[in-house]
Amino acid sequence: VSNTLTAVDAVTKGDIVMTYTNGAGTAVVNTDLVASISRDNGATYTAVTLVSQGTTGGHTILTAHDVTLGGTDTSQMLWKVATINQSISKSTRIHAVSLGWA
Repeated sequence: VSNTLTAVDAVTKGDIVMTYTNGAGTAVVNTDLVASISRDNGATYTAVTLVSQGTTGGHTILTAHDVTLGGTDTSQMLWKVATINQSISKSTRIHAVSLGWA
């Protein structure tokens, strides 16, 4: 979970860009690797559907754009990324996450 970022204006939409690599096994995006955005300081999270945009430097780029956010607008923005079903045979490494909003 990120630190809280404060938006200047009211927020209705969110964007997330992230990179990851498979340490062992292969993560299934949106199953083993999931992301969500909050506009109310974590009281409510909106799950996003991540889409692969290719690779850079051996890292896979994932994005979700123009996501309509739930919860009450307090303009206190957070992102949350989770790796699920991890084990010795499946490990996923997150390298970078960026959050945008409108």
